[in-house]
Amino acid sequence: MHSSAKIDHVVNIRITHKTARVPLMEAVAFKDKAQALNELRALENVEECMILQTCNRIELFLVTEEAEETAKAAKDFLAKRAGANMEEAIKAIEIGLDSDALNHLLRVTSGLESMVIGEDQILNQVWDAYLEAEKAKTVGPILKHLLNRAITVGRRVRNETGINKGAVSVGSAAVELAVTLLGNLEDKKILVMGAGEIGTLVAKALARRCLSPIFIANRTYDRAVTLAEDLNGQAVKFNQFEEVLVDADVVICSTAAPHYLLTKDIVARLMNRRVNKNDLVIIDISNPRNVEKTVEEVTGIKLYNIDDLQLIAEKNKQEREKSIGKAVEILQQELTILSDDMKSLSMRLIISELLSRAEEVRQRELATALRMLGDVDEREKEILNDLTSILLKQTFIPIVENLRLAAKNGDKQIIETAVKLFERTEKN
Repeated sequence: MHSSAKIDHVVNIRITHKTARVPLMEAVAFKDKAQALNELRALENVEECMILQTCNRIELFLVTEEAEETAKAAKDFLAKRAGANMEEAIKAIEIGLDSDALNHLLRVTSGLESMVIGEDQILNQVWDAYLEAEKAKTVGPILKHLLNRAITVGRRVRNETGINKGAVSVGSAAVELAVTLLGNLEDKKILVMGAGEIGTLVAKALARRCLSPIFIANRTYDRAVTLAEDLNGQAVKFNQFEEVLVDADVVICSTAAPHYLLTKDIVARLMNRRVNKNDLVIIDISNPRNVEKTVEEVTGIKLYNIDDLQLIAEKNKQEREKSIGKAVEILQQELTILSDDMKSLSMRLIISELLSRAEEVRQRELATALRMLGDVDEREKEILNDLTSILLKQTFIPIVENLRLAAKNGDKQIIETAVKLFERTEKN
């Protein structure tokens, strides 16, 4: 039996598009999340952990017995990754403890914390983050329950509020930006670099706006071919995308490449060969960035990144104010339920060990009684087994419920007393 009453806390440490611009996000981002999870799990008092990392957020979710100490350690862990920008990172990092952390996660899965309110991609991104942590063996029953519930709530919000009805993703927001800059895309030559989840969203949004075939380049050529066929576009081999850029109007980059695909030297060379007299609009929504910032110094280039999508995102938010209000009401209901769940789950080990201990005693004493009775048939054995089992359950049900209630009310004194009584019973 545990020597102390175990009350688990949920901690959230985050840096997002709301507080940090792209360069800082890039500096803090994890390149090897499996290694980062192990390092995070190794911090003192961390029992479970998960990392949610997307193009506009880096978030740590932790389970611990020491909320404030763990929050400080995790904040330092994240801030130090910024290197020379550590002071800037410290100011940008936000912290949520217990109900604040739970509420934030529900807002994330509901699309309320997204740059583009109501977007659906975040649900898959959160679940992928959980699966990565599960593979690294850094999650347990608390985060498992929390993530399952948060995903369910996210779906409920979308179903009941319509907050994602016609919602734009980061990918389609990039297309909206292109429309804003160029007026229309009907006769424009456009290249999409990347055929992953975001690249696919970009290409589909473009297909609804552009009459000309869309060019799609991807490191895995077959994937580019498949997407191009679906949209009546044209696949481009990755080592040949420069030929398209010579006379393209727009290029939208959304690959997972960890390095620059378009550098100042490459773009300058392309512009010397360019036959299109219009400026080349480059929209980079990758994280880390695919386009070197100095590319904007090249004459004839208009470079934009995720930070430039804020105006599109704000317009989307204004259009969804009514849905946001309904979503917040749902989250208030769900947060109460989830907070109670978290408190009850903190008693899981004590209750499990209590019941296991009681069952061992029942089995031992039943075996002793059967030996003393001598010749007992199978029917009589079954009756005695059922009787003792029922007596055990009836005896411990109120005890278990009172322990769960104590956890729900944060009554640590009752839990401490129970632990001491159970320890004494074990010694006897």
